[in-house]
Amino acid sequence: MSSLTIPDVETLRAMSPAQVEALARELDGQRRALESGLATLVARVEEAGVFGRDGHRGVRAWGMAACNWSLPEAARFVKAGHLLARFPSASGMGVAQLHALAAVAANPRVSPHLDEGEALLVGQAAVLDFSDYSCLLRAWEAAADPDGAHLDHERAHREREAMLSQVGAKAFLNAQGGAVDGAQLKEIFEAFVHAEFLADWETGVAVHGDNMSVALMARTERQRRFDAMMAVFAAAAGSGVLANFEPTVNILWDQASLEHTLVKALGGEPAPLDPSVPHRCETADGVQLDPFDVLIAAAVGHVRRVVLDSAGVVVDLGRKQRLFTGPLRDIILALARHCFTPGCHHPPRQVDHVLPYSNAGPTASWNGGPACGHHNRWRATHAYTVRRDQHGHWHHYRPDGSELGWRSTLPMAGS
Repeated sequence: MSSLTIPDVETLRAMSPAQVEALARELDGQRRALESGLATLVARVEEAGVFGRDGHRGVRAWGMAACNWSLPEAARFVKAGHLLARFPSASGMGVAQLHALAAVAANPRVSPHLDEGEALLVGQAAVLDFSDYSCLLRAWEAAADPDGAHLDHERAHREREAMLSQVGAKAFLNAQGGAVDGAQLKEIFEAFVHAEFLADWETGVAVHGDNMSVALMARTERQRRFDAMMAVFAAAAGSGVLANFEPTVNILWDQASLEHTLVKALGGEPAPLDPSVPHRCETADGVQLDPFDVLIAAAVGHVRRVVLDSAGVVVDLGRKQRLFTGPLRDIILALARHCFTPGCHHPPRQVDHVLPYSNAGPTASWNGGPACGHHNRWRATHAYTVRRDQHGHWHHYRPDGSELGWRSTLPMAGS
């Protein structure tokens, strides 16, 4: 395997962004190959039983002795080795994706469904961001092992608790509960966090004017989040902060899963869900929910139907308008867990036209890009362009035409 010389700082400054990305991907390719190779070696050492020649009780202990691995690291390599022995097609996956899939494959209750899910589970690792791929894995595991997933949600709800303690000069708040309750808490909390951000920003603009930046804010992000929590409690006590805010949790649930759960809840015996097809029962942030909890929520709450095409794009609502507002904006933001710019995981706050309105870009869901405020402004002021391919994936281009991010390496120019 070839080795690369890492450029010094001055050389890096002289390279184009595309060249720096290409270097990083080349190094990452070597890392992927080494990770898969090492996991395969572990699996073969286990199969051959050679770990016992030095008295090791198992291959995990052998790996810890041979490579000074920690116990969790050795366990991850054993799981990855088992995965690669079953699915050679997974060799060369991203390191994080490999270990995430290996952890799912190690669940004995999903083993009968793994072979028919191989194309989906391995193939999607190459085209999805890691956060989206993690959501797919959790959804697939829940569909393949519905009883286990339901028990997990029941346990989380049963063991819910909250405790506020004072230790010396510090106070600690600790709480845990079910995923549905957590989704509502997060929606409320993030609204208060955003309000604290806007308050700091407006104060900073009054002092610094056009020179205002995040670095000049009076409070750090951590401080604002704590102050937001205090504001939540104050509002609950009747202060009137965000009095007009109505928490809304968007839940994405595919029709097949909904019908399956409904039939089961009514005492029927529905056919098993197809494990080779992705299913969804999650919040807009990708948190997996118990379908029975969601069924109850749907019975007492409001339901909004959203129709997606095969690429996951919302169908056009048919109403022509200049700005993304109302239901169309809500749907686009609900379907985006984070800003659509590569590498950015800040929540989307704005929706703008990918094909500019000035160039006849329509106000339709397929032309709406969910972005954080920073990247929405960056794209507009730095002449970056965006397109969405036939699979629903976003591609971002620099002014020189080179594509930003890892999708540039995919076949068909990143499609």
